[in-house]
Amino acid sequence: MLGLCWSSLLVAAQPADSLWLPVYEKASLRYFALDPLQQLLAVGTDDEVVKYAPDGQELFRYHNTVLGDLATIDAADPFNILLFFPEQQTVVLLDRTLSDRAQLDLRTTPVQNATAAARSYDNNLWVYDDFAGRLFKLSSRGEVLFTSNDLRLSEGLRHGATHILWQGNQLLLNFPERGVAVFSLQGRLLQWWPLPGITDCFLDQGQFFFRQADQYAVFLPEQQVREAFNWGSTLPAPVCYRQQLDRRYLLDEQGLLRVQVRR
Repeated sequence: MLGLCWSSLLVAAQPADSLWLPVYEKASLRYFALDPLQQLLAVGTDDEVVKYAPDGQELFRYHNTVLGDLATIDAADPFNILLFFPEQQTVVLLDRTLSDRAQLDLRTTPVQNATAAARSYDNNLWVYDDFAGRLFKLSSRGEVLFTSNDLRLSEGLRHGATHILWQGNQLLLNFPERGVAVFSLQGRLLQWWPLPGITDCFLDQGQFFFRQADQYAVFLPEQQVREAFNWGSTLPAPVCYRQQLDRRYLLDEQGLLRVQVRR
């Protein structure tokens, strides 16, 4: 969620590639996430999670062979990392060494079919239940702390949220069929951003970055403006992208992750 606002750095007069220097590369990845310390959590094709230091050195590993495919890593707190396994409807909480701290089977709670999960600012959990059409806030033990209205009825939704993000005083839920629903941290729906069809997204210093129609763009909420990215003539557009401080992280279709630092 952290990073430098650099949409203004992509100037047409200078090739984008010349602004960046390589730091390290990792191959055979399916997905990745970052914590605020520039530590990389990389998911391989076998769903093993490997944590790397900012210089690319391996630190720790985590592998679970019984919970199915890993869908989400929330590493906003590097000491309390959330993993979401939708196939078994299970949330796993890890410490900084990727050791198990707790597991919560959401089927033991009122949640019937979670499609997205994330940590909250107060160390509880946000979960969207597709069957109920509701946003739930749960404790790490599964106690219900908040339940929204049925968004299928009030907002006409047919499908569940695919991403939950929070930053500052806002909570964002991505519904590809319609766009991004903006909630307060108390769970009140505030507005919609008209950005349908998003397949990946993240927040960075008040800007919303998203992948739509196989291209990344940035949305500036206050100005209600979106800007496309210029990746440079020699660099393929990534299938997964993140930025943080002076670095950017680009995962291509072959599973190669390039980590680059701004000159």
